Amino acid sequence: MSTIDLTKYRLTFDDEFNTRSISQTGNGTTWADIRPQWRYDANSDIGFGHSSFVDPSSGYDPFKVSNGVLTITAVPDRTASGIPGSWESGLITTQGHFSQTYGYFEMRADFSNLAGAWGAFWLLPDHVIADPNKAGHWQELDVVENYGSFEKGIYSGIHTTDAAPNLNWQQNLQVYSELANPSGFHTYGLDWNADTIGFYVDGQLMGTKPTPSDMHGPMYLLANLATQNDPHNNADITKAPISEQIDYIRVYSHLPATTTTTPPATVTTPAGGASTTTATIGAGADKLVLLISEDAYLGDAMYRVTVDGKQIGGTQTAHTHHGSGQSDHLLVLGDWDKGSHDVSVTFLNDAWAGTPTTDRNLYLDGATYDGADVSGAQHALMGVSAFHFHIFDI
Repeated sequence: MSTIDLTKYRLTFDDEFNTRSISQTGNGTTWADIRPQWRYDANSDIGFGHSSFVDPSSGYDPFKVSNGVLTITAVPDRTASGIPGSWESGLITTQGHFSQTYGYFEMRADFSNLAGAWGAFWLLPDHVIADPNKAGHWQELDVVENYGSFEKGIYSGIHTTDAAPNLNWQQNLQVYSELANPSGFHTYGLDWNADTIGFYVDGQLMGTKPTPSDMHGPMYLLANLATQNDPHNNADITKAPISEQIDYIRVYSHLPATTTTTPPATVTTPAGGASTTTATIGAGADKLVLLISEDAYLGDAMYRVTVDGKQIGGTQTAHTHHGSGQSDHLLVLGDWDKGSHDVSVTFLNDAWAGTPTTDRNLYLDGATYDGADVSGAQHALMGVSAFHFHIFDI
């Protein structure tokens, strides 16, 4: 049986749950607890199974962080939020803030053995690819699903719009394994490559499947405790609170750590006449480089940068035309503690006169942190707005 070897991987995301960093939107925090496309009311996510996912502002807080562990607790319907009659529980997601293409994704968790529990760690795509066959399929990677009435069973799998593997989903796309001793904490991992996807339990390979054709773009993280009222896994039998514990969630890239580089301190003139400029703001040993470009109209795009809600430097001005394929280099210096940090780029002065050539826009073309690429740090800001992503100091 093969064992995962992470010595040649680079850690790109790590929440050890030593502190709580959860909010409705994820702005300024590591996690959001409501999926915007599935919002049910002001304080809840429509959920699935026999449960809604609620934010603490609903009047019930499903989350507790203590001693380096996140506990999610589901309870029978308690507040006015969520679908009437459903259980109220919690989900966390990095949607819009962290995503990655390929790599190793791992959660260490202690799932519940109570009837009705449905715990999961899974990935969804930043950009959904429509099902060309209109057969009701979608893109999803399930690192682990666990059901309280059958605690030893570990269900992992792939959802894809590819027609052929869906002819026999269980055989072609699911990996099932069992724990000899399901109680306590175990690790659940997924190694996603361009050609294969491997599923791991406690570091041991349980099975490998070919990577489908629609699994080659960035995906974000989700973890949750849902409930079911299925005849074989029914939370309503006892109506007792159900809890699961998460020790950590980590993501690694396949690339080894790169050496730290400093962007050039010169002004160059790339093809097409657009100039790239380099500027530095802040102070400290940590180096965050933002690659910025613009569509200029009646003046340049202006923006500001914050880290953990604190503005670094003053108002910045973009200079490089986006269509040139070049970018400004903004070097943001700081001394940031280990862990996750929220970075935002806010576009301040949108302008538009009704045509593509009379439209001022700002682009975040990419970012590096201490010399390594930052996943998910690309965005087009087409109006006055803020884009958030996370860096991780290790």
